[in-house]
Amino acid sequence: MNKKDLAELKKHFFPEDDLLVVEKVFSTFIDSEKTQRFRTVRTFAEIPQEEMSVLYTTLEKVLKGTLGKGLIEYPFPNETYEEDQPQNLLWELLQKGLTDEEQMDKFVAHITEKMVYTLPYALFVAQCTYTVFEKNKFGEKNKYDAREFHFLVGAVCPVESRVDGLIYDEDENNIIRKTKFDRVVADAPTDGFLFPTFTGRGPDVNHVMYFTKKPKDPNVSIIEDVLGCQFILSAEEEKETFRAVLDKAVGEELNLNVIASVNEKIQDYAKTFANEPEPPVVSDIFVRDVLLDSGVSQECAEEAQKLYQEATEGNYFMASNLTDSKTTLSSEGITVNISGDPTDRITTREIDGRRFLMISLDNQEVTVNGFQMKIQ
Repeated sequence: MNKKDLAELKKHFFPEDDLLVVEKVFSTFIDSEKTQRFRTVRTFAEIPQEEMSVLYTTLEKVLKGTLGKGLIEYPFPNETYEEDQPQNLLWELLQKGLTDEEQMDKFVAHITEKMVYTLPYALFVAQCTYTVFEKNKFGEKNKYDAREFHFLVGAVCPVESRVDGLIYDEDENNIIRKTKFDRVVADAPTDGFLFPTFTGRGPDVNHVMYFTKKPKDPNVSIIEDVLGCQFILSAEEEKETFRAVLDKAVGEELNLNVIASVNEKIQDYAKTFANEPEPPVVSDIFVRDVLLDSGVSQECAEEAQKLYQEATEGNYFMASNLTDSKTTLSSEGITVNISGDPTDRITTREIDGRRFLMISLDNQEVTVNGFQMKIQ
């Protein structure tokens, strides 16, 4: 599933759309003891408009992540299609249209047993149908040639108990302390999924899309235990692994000029291919060549290529995950952030045996704790 496929689904995911319809919504509340307290399946027509609007907002957020960061596509291992295994459970839910009580029991039991979650939560699963019109070579739709893409969108939303303190009580005509608490379902899901994926404008039942609100801290239990997939590194972990490879391989040759050059070259590469259907990835050969172009020795560049290949096992990291929009320099309580190329603004110098980091200024004015001042 690429950016173009995802954009097509997102474009049509709103209540008034004629081509993408939410047919049914399954809702359940699981308490902190992993007990199911409530469950219902309703058709679109049964849900009040105000509530449906909130549900659409919640489910839509599952599709709004960035591919490779908040949205990651996972292949199902072969064994997950066996009976009562994750892929099979999702497939049966989809085929039976959220109507089979026994199947729903299995699905909820699987979720509550396998998922690690610190708060009570609400789980929403929507059964959706998108009418896909075929397109000619010019990208024009053929209104006489269409097929249906049936899919599930799931969202896990935390539920928090809220006591708002003092309230105005109309019956007593007085301001009193609120004694009852509300269990408020967050409209922003922490996790979610799309099954099957929409690949090449059609279903791919052998892949599932996982959504996380926190790309730096995904819920691995959902990926591995609920969905049955093999976890891959998050965007932040890819960056940290890449840094570790360069640090180990390049060593003393890793200076400000090299760091800035590598960052700039990967950024340029990511921008050049940003509109391609598949997000650009950084190969081991690319790592070697970028380091050589940045002035690193042949020996260190080839060592980095080797270590990177071993770290990724051929599943190369996304270019957009490996770069920084600004350069941050830190040392003993001092942090300096610099946008753009830092090499023409920063120099190091030794004066009277002390080392200094020199920053050139385009003008005399600087801001210190919000105050404007001039450097004489």
